[in-house]
Amino acid sequence: MIKVFISHKREDSYAANKIANELKALNVPYYLDILDYSVTRSGKELTDHIKRNLNDCTDIIVVMSESTRYSQWVPFEVGMSAQNDMPTATFLQESVSLPDFLVYWPRLKQPSDIRKYIAARNEVQREYASKYLFESAEIRRSQTARFYDVLKQRL
Repeated sequence: MIKVFISHKREDSYAANKIANELKALNVPYYLDILDYSVTRSGKELTDHIKRNLNDCTDIIVVMSESTRYSQWVPFEVGMSAQNDMPTATFLQESVSLPDFLVYWPRLKQPSDIRKYIAARNEVQREYASKYLFESAEIRRSQTARFYDVLKQRL
């Protein structure tokens, strides 16, 4: 089952909510962080909060805008997800030049691209489920790479 972590900077909440609404319409669980002030005061508490919620997800969609380049937490979330080979895509708010660490992943540009993302993920998951009895790190990397190929063809 897919569960998407929506990574964003507070200034990009509107776009993050559009993604959440698309996922909700598709009955896909997601995590959208609306932080409570008590958590944001402590770096350790915030780090633990992000790690816990990210580890509960299978995928990450990163909202990118000009303000994202000033975020310290979005790169942290992307780094954590990359370490676990989580399928990743960027959602571009405008014509943003992506930082080098985000260029590789598929780029979603409109809310309807979320449907293409989920369709490609489901298709590749079914394809791999029929081939492999259990999942290893190598199979997960292969499945994620295949997903990127399928989604990029559709975008």
